Amino acid sequence: MIKSDSRPTAGGEQMKTVGLAIPASSIDDRFVATLVNSLADPLIRSRVSLMTKVVDDRAAEEQLYRDWADVGGISGVALLGFGADDTRADLLRSLGFPLAAVVDTSVQAEFGTVIVDFDSSIDVLRAFLAQRPQRRTVYVISVEEGAALSARKEATARAERDGLFEVVHSAPGVEAALAAASAAVTGEPVTLVFDSDVHAAAALASFSSRGIGVPHDVSIVSWTNSALCQSASPSITAIDRRGGHIGSLLGTCMLDAIAGNGVTHTKAPRPFVALGETA
Repeated sequence: MIKSDSRPTAGGEQMKTVGLAIPASSIDDRFVATLVNSLADPLIRSRVSLMTKVVDDRAAEEQLYRDWADVGGISGVALLGFGADDTRADLLRSLGFPLAAVVDTSVQAEFGTVIVDFDSSIDVLRAFLAQRPQRRTVYVISVEEGAALSARKEATARAERDGLFEVVHSAPGVEAALAAASAAVTGEPVTLVFDSDVHAAAALASFSSRGIGVPHDVSIVSWTNSALCQSASPSITAIDRRGGHIGSLLGTCMLDAIAGNGVTHTKAPRPFVALGETA
């Protein structure tokens, strides 16, 4: 079972700490970074600290939870990307940890959750493209595979079947994404959607250096809004999936879990298009 945290605050009370494991495949994801930063805000206001640890895979993540339980000092655990048939909650409960999680719509949980509907992001993109001149749209995906991405994959597959876009998979990394994007540009006007803001910015630089007009010849949309998208020249149109709001909501759920308050299930706010100059 989990041991009590023995670190005192200035007032003599014991300091509480929330633990969060971050997959190594997500460390460069601006959406995750924004979520984590915003998760810390409500915790800090309540004098609760946040401890993060990067893990290589699910086995390493589960071992981390066991280590936290053995050593003590962690008052509760926040989970990212919790999907159907996810076993992490059972493990954490067996170790005595309160928990809260960001979940997809397939999850019916007995702990506090922030519910993310991936179809909402698809719908926002669909509505945006409908207002633009009709052209071929290609979604370049290079995210890591994993159970936590099952709902996203299903939503993407449905959108592809509906004809919203073609899906092109690439290996992780900027060069692989650029190669996939270049192969999708066949001479006709095309809209390229990238799951990474870094890849979107790299594509913008690459096409511009080759004399390919953006957005006249190639429109670019990032699946993640960020300072990089906003500061690019021209600025990159992006889907803002409300990572900051989701993180703040998760922090509040986590505080309720630690305090033993009632379980809450909160829907994440609807995404929106942050309009830039590339689409």
